[in-house]
Amino acid sequence: MPLAIEIAFVLLSVAMLADWFSHRERRRGYLAVAFGSLTLLVLIAPSLSDSGPYGRLLIDVAILLFLLSGWALLMFRDSFIQLGARSRRFVGLVIVLVAALAILVQLPTDSQAPHGALQTIALAAILITWGICVVEPIVTLWLASRGRPAVEGARMRALSLGYAGLVAVIMFGTLGGSLVTNDAAQLVLNLVALAIVPMLFISFYPPAWLRRLWSQPEEEELRLGLHSLLTFSPDRVTQAGRALEWATRLVGGRGALIIDSDSSILTYSGLNEDEAKAVAARAAASPQAGEVRSPPRGSPTLVIPLEMQEGPGSMVVVAGAFTPLFGDDEVIRLRQYAGSITAGLDRVALSARIRDLEKAKTEFMNIASHELRGPMTVIKGYLTMLEGGSLGVLAPKAMAILPLLIAKADEVNSMVEQMLEAARLEEGRFGLRKERGDVAELTERAIESVRPMLAQHELAVELPPAPIIAEVDSERFQIVVRNLITNAIKYSAAEKPITVSVDRNGKTARVMVVDQGIGIAPEDQAMLFTKFGRIQRESTMHVAGSGLGLWLSREIARMHDGDIKVDSTEGVGSTFTFEVPIIA
Repeated sequence: MPLAIEIAFVLLSVAMLADWFSHRERRRGYLAVAFGSLTLLVLIAPSLSDSGPYGRLLIDVAILLFLLSGWALLMFRDSFIQLGARSRRFVGLVIVLVAALAILVQLPTDSQAPHGALQTIALAAILITWGICVVEPIVTLWLASRGRPAVEGARMRALSLGYAGLVAVIMFGTLGGSLVTNDAAQLVLNLVALAIVPMLFISFYPPAWLRRLWSQPEEEELRLGLHSLLTFSPDRVTQAGRALEWATRLVGGRGALIIDSDSSILTYSGLNEDEAKAVAARAAASPQAGEVRSPPRGSPTLVIPLEMQEGPGSMVVVAGAFTPLFGDDEVIRLRQYAGSITAGLDRVALSARIRDLEKAKTEFMNIASHELRGPMTVIKGYLTMLEGGSLGVLAPKAMAILPLLIAKADEVNSMVEQMLEAARLEEGRFGLRKERGDVAELTERAIESVRPMLAQHELAVELPPAPIIAEVDSERFQIVVRNLITNAIKYSAAEKPITVSVDRNGKTARVMVVDQGIGIAPEDQAMLFTKFGRIQRESTMHVAGSGLGLWLSREIARMHDGDIKVDSTEGVGSTFTFEVPIIA
């Protein structure tokens, strides 16, 4: 059993030394020194009782190795939670003084031999010093794990247990080798010590399955975070910052940054500006997924490509004090997460582009409508003067087409009016001026304004015998009625009649426009009230329009706490119902 323990310690030290050679990090170096010293101590332990010429030298070497391991373990702890420069110097001085005292008093080679007073003090000083170097990290790391993110907290608790396991191995090895005389008890203690050795490696070098287990609590929250990441879109920088928070929590990183498709730093967290630029420069040299080695005393970084719509970028996570070792598992997990980050950033960019297009449309409508309004007013005025004979007598053929020209001018004016109102609505300048009015009277006014367009249609009007009073914006109310009637005219043949009726429907006033036109297919009805929505069918391709009329009409209706509904059958006709609340 002692031989098995020695072999286990040798293998453990070799693994840690190999890891240090491949990474050359100060933290890993401390760990290699600590376990290397303890391994040498375990190997020379059987020869410490040798009374030969080298017995005294071996005792002195054992003292130095033992204290060196304690110092290295404390420095390993310092790489996570710093002691401070004064504390480190004080610990180093105490260890040197204790080692010098132990060598000067010449501890006996035989552990069973009586010890002098100074020798007892020196032996106690060695054990207390080493114990403080190892026990203090057990308590500090465990207490510091409270309240930290799941991965960091688990890493610190594992280290605390690793230190505790090391104390247990030393204690059980000592008891099993010297203080316990019963063979069965020695066997049990040796078995416990042997079982703890591989646990030490797991504690200080957590394998992928353990790191995956640590990240499970974060992944549960990550699933909830992904939903908000994919739906919440204030801007790309904010979205990227939220993504970095989850990325660092997932692997316990110290900081992270996202490099945009143009090689600029989109955002960073946990780093200052100079650090972020240096990390970005190193990541640019190794854009593929995987770990990028940092300069001496620096932290390793993990680069995850982001295949964004505008071009390739990358997410870079920087290891922190409590970050478990980066490995294939972390790369795979972050690559999966990178897909969500890419989708979120692309969606934000697309939303911003859509907002810009909507703004450009609104600005165009505003400018175009204002520019068109003046000339169309002049054209309509002269056409009206020609029709009335103010500019002289026209030939009969010219007089015959004047109503059509006036109707087309009214149609253009209606489109200009829609564009102006839509622009006001988009810019938040669409205010209602509500006043008491008779819904039937307002409907009649709207009908009279579109009379020129009804020349080829038979119009039936059904009005209630008594007024229906509602609080409405009279101009906007008439816009809605005009739009519904104009819509019926456009999509009905000349010989088909149109009916406009006004009545009460409980607590609302109802204006119904019924046509016997081409009708609307059920699958097309969802597009009717969308902005710029036009039904793309052969029967409607010849019909002019902006696609704003019904959208604007429903918005006005809803601002009056009402609504517009449609009931239509393809090939039969349509009924549009406009309702607003009434007060009398």
